[in-house]
Amino acid sequence: MKNNRVVIVQCRLSSTRLPGKALKDLGGKTVLDYVLSSMRRVKADRYFVATDADSYSSLLPVCERNAFEIFSGDLENVLKRFCDLITLTGAKTVIRATADNPFLFYEAAEESAAEFERVNRWRKSCDYLTYTGLPHGSGVEVFSGESLLKAASLTELPYDREHVGPALYNHPDVFSCEFRRAPQRYLFPELRTTVDTFSDYLRCVLAVNRLSASGEKPPFPCESITGTFLSDGVKNPVIFIPSVEKGHGTGHLRRCLDAALEMDTFVYIPESADLSECGSIISEYQERGLKKNLIISSLPDPSLGAVLVTDKFRMTEAEAALFRRTGAVVSIDEGSPFTRSCDYLLDVIPPYKNGERVNLFEPAFMPFPKYIRTGKKREFGKILVCMGGEDPAGLTEIAAKAASGAFPASEVTAVVSGSIPQSAADSSSINYIPQIPSLREKIYAYDLVVTHYGLTAFEAVRAGCAVILLGTTRLHEKLAAKYRFALLPGKKINAENFRRLCESGNIYPEISGISEEKNIVSFLRSAASGERLGCPVCGESDRADSVVSRNATRTYRRCSSCGLVYISWTMNPDKEYGKSYFFEEYKKQYGKTYCDDFDSIKKSGMQRMEIIKSISPLVSSRNIIDVGCAYGPFLAAASDNGWIPFGTDISADAVDYVQKTLHIPASEAAFPFIDTVSEFGISHFDAVTMWYVIEHFKNLDEVLRKVNSILKVNGIFAFSTPSAEGISAVSGCDSFYERSPSDHYSVWTPTSADVILRRYGFSVERIVSTGHHPERFPLIKKCGAGKDSFLWKLTDRISRIRKLGDTAEIYCRKIKDI
Repeated sequence: MKNNRVVIVQCRLSSTRLPGKALKDLGGKTVLDYVLSSMRRVKADRYFVATDADSYSSLLPVCERNAFEIFSGDLENVLKRFCDLITLTGAKTVIRATADNPFLFYEAAEESAAEFERVNRWRKSCDYLTYTGLPHGSGVEVFSGESLLKAASLTELPYDREHVGPALYNHPDVFSCEFRRAPQRYLFPELRTTVDTFSDYLRCVLAVNRLSASGEKPPFPCESITGTFLSDGVKNPVIFIPSVEKGHGTGHLRRCLDAALEMDTFVYIPESADLSECGSIISEYQERGLKKNLIISSLPDPSLGAVLVTDKFRMTEAEAALFRRTGAVVSIDEGSPFTRSCDYLLDVIPPYKNGERVNLFEPAFMPFPKYIRTGKKREFGKILVCMGGEDPAGLTEIAAKAASGAFPASEVTAVVSGSIPQSAADSSSINYIPQIPSLREKIYAYDLVVTHYGLTAFEAVRAGCAVILLGTTRLHEKLAAKYRFALLPGKKINAENFRRLCESGNIYPEISGISEEKNIVSFLRSAASGERLGCPVCGESDRADSVVSRNATRTYRRCSSCGLVYISWTMNPDKEYGKSYFFEEYKKQYGKTYCDDFDSIKKSGMQRMEIIKSISPLVSSRNIIDVGCAYGPFLAAASDNGWIPFGTDISADAVDYVQKTLHIPASEAAFPFIDTVSEFGISHFDAVTMWYVIEHFKNLDEVLRKVNSILKVNGIFAFSTPSAEGISAVSGCDSFYERSPSDHYSVWTPTSADVILRRYGFSVERIVSTGHHPERFPLIKKCGAGKDSFLWKLTDRISRIRKLGDTAEIYCRKIKDI
């Protein structure tokens, strides 16, 4: 029957969040092209784009090339627009899509339309049907044209008129609407494939680029779409932010463009940038394959979840704040005083101050030249003077003349940005040229390279060239001196000093400690999958709390609100707490498996139970639940002390052991999501314990609230955890945090724990300092005193008196419900 089915794509160009989004370019096609090509795969009698008068002429060419008719209707009253088109076509079944969804699941659309018609053939009672659980932006709605006309006549609600579906499904008393869970192959509710914001658009740009690179052509099948949106490059986008400011050279830009070209990801060049210097370099990389749609002039909002890789030389305070608000920040060779805003700091070029706290210093990330010279010459047939893409100190011409004067027989090449100096016409011995593309692979051809401190200097050293640095700034002079480069201060550049320096023999510096080149792009791919975390108690993640420590995979901060030390950035994957965790990893750390250590852990549990009993209210029957009970040694200790124990753990093997071997009730459940009433028939316990568990939670707010909710007033909450006040943390902060397990998301300061716990209705009753290690005290390390020595025993005594144990047990009483 004609007009039984009509596909209607809703579209307008007056979106406030992303104006004109339907016509935005995605790899040579508009967003609307992708939508229409997908919907043409759905069986229908007619295909329409329903728009408004102002958008009509702009959308018409797109509709025509995709064999869609176009209908102009009411701009604001979208419901009326659809009803007018339904009246015009007599559509019985309407399949509605919106024009901001370039990755529609056309297979799911066809299936849902067929299901809608099947239901109505047999039951004749379905007015509306849609699949739920699809990626946001990949689904469609199917409804009865007749039902929508009726709905429009019954509603005056502005929301119903601004949309379409709500006129049906928001009135269940009148219309039969079905929200069907989509078949498993379409179920990806965590994905977002729509184009509603600039961030959405950027993610879709990446997706289309990757699909096109793999040879896929639109419309894309759902398997290709989901696979692409789940891939690292799209799921964890990267935006490179190079310095393009005058005076910073072009090395920063080239390093970012090199990485972006290999990773097929974005480079941010602000609209305010002066493209007179960097424009030609960008064009060079586009000729080499960098897609034009990857050069962006605006930053997205935080919803993109991007990692910003900055190579700015020195960020301004405003830039540091802006970047942190936009996403996680990984900074390369950052020299500003605003590094607290950076989630991760990577130094590649050796810095002046090694005392600066960075996550990683890795000069092996400097690319090695392919071609290497052999031998050390004292005659220089070819000399290169190259001050990078810019020469803010104006030393290129001066240095070229000095080199030519010192070695008249040499061929001197001087790289200049902008116009060739007028004096070039008077000098036949100096060849002035613009930038040298891929200089790193051509630098070996020069006997002597004159430059400033930076990548070119190290590349020249690697290539076996003689190197002289010019003192463009006082900092550059200090850096040259620190790393033993031959240096000519800016005011002393002349032929005589040039020759004298070359004869001094210091023009062949060495780079020590680098045996092989490492790939910075591989590292940045790994960094892009890192995770920024907020304070586990306060939840703030975009606040730049003070940095406590940095190491190769993590950054630790101290919360400015509650004082908790926490992991604010991690590149380590989440751990799985299965059998291998309790056996292999435990044995690696303690020399024996968890079960081998059962009796000693139970003995500690007996001591803990004595403390709990001493501060617990006297009741005849006392229930206790141990969160993260593992294989149950504390549960056994509680049982031996006359308490009724219950356990919970996420390890199925551990829970099975507790149930079958210890015969103690236990539940395989993740805290705080356990329902103790359904699991154990108990809503409130006399005590809740966590022994070396609390530090494993990323969200302590919900954990502590749950503890309060299942604990009786005056009940005891007790936990043990590593201490930020122990001797290891006090005497060797960075080494302590570097050795800290990657799944310890918080490190408590026991003496200030009461501040946090009172927020959740607890009052600290007792703190026990544990984990005393005299061998970790500096004096014992220095003199090597043994366990039987007076110094060892004295140190152990001091450690206990001053509570310098590396772990602590904190016992609290619940004083109120929250």
